This record gives sequence, structure tokens and C-alpha cells, in this order.
Amino acid sequence: MKAIKYILISLTLLVVIACAHRDIPQKAQTFLDKYFPKSSIVLTEIAVEENVLEYEVWLNDGTKVEFDMQGNWRRVARKKSGVPVEMIPAPIMQFIHENYPGNVVTKYSWKDYGYKIELSDDMDLRFNKQYKFIEEVD
Repeated sequence: MKAIKYILISLTLLVVIACAHRDIPQKAQTFLDKYFPKSSIVLTEIAVEENVLEYEVWLNDGTKVEFDMQGNWRRVARKKSGVPVEMIPAPIMQFIHENYPGNVVTKYSWKDYGYKIELSDDMDLRFNKQYKFIEEVD
């Protein structure tokens, strides 16, 4: 059983492929230009995440952005200065300001149920597709 796990982990690691930033979809490049205009790409990889191929893009400011193969954003992680508030729907930001003052959003993910937010105090929040609060995960 351990041998099978080792083989699967090894195969997963082999799937990570570095690619030039010019190879990412135009939709992804437009997203980066809009929300991270002062940052530049330092590394782009194609990886398998939850059995799906995706682009993982690292910027020179420490930001990591994940896109599906069509260039739709899936996840943004920005620990130092937080995810740009312009990306996050106003009702979600209002909820955060009212209920978690002093926090910044350090991770923002699109999920099947809606959105997952991680705050600077490591609290995880979940919202549905209509931006309504679902739950808090400590």
C-alpha cells in the first residue's frame, strides 16, 4: 500500500510543468494586468489540483494566482498585503468589515458552492454564489 501511495505521489509531482508566462490564456493575463498592474510574473506552472489541470502563477510580490485552463481565476493568495479588495464583491467585503474588523483577506477562492475567504487571523469564511454568508471555519 505504501508503494502505491509513493508511486501516485511521484506521478503527481511529475505532472507539474513549468511554462513561459506568455503561454497562459489571454483571459488570465488580463486578470493579472487589472488586479496586479505593478507586479510581474516570476514563475508559471501547469499543475494538477483536485484531478484538474490548472495554471499556477507566482508574482514578484509573493502573490500566487491559480487559473483553470481557460484562464478563469480559481484562487488568489496574497499573505503580505492582502488580496485586492476590488476583486472581492462588495457584500462580502461589507460583511468582513462589520464582523471581522482589522482583518484583510489573504486568500480568496472560487468554489462550487460560491466563495471561500481566508482572513489574516486564519479564520475561514464561506459565502454562497449570491454573496450570502454560509459559515465560519476556525
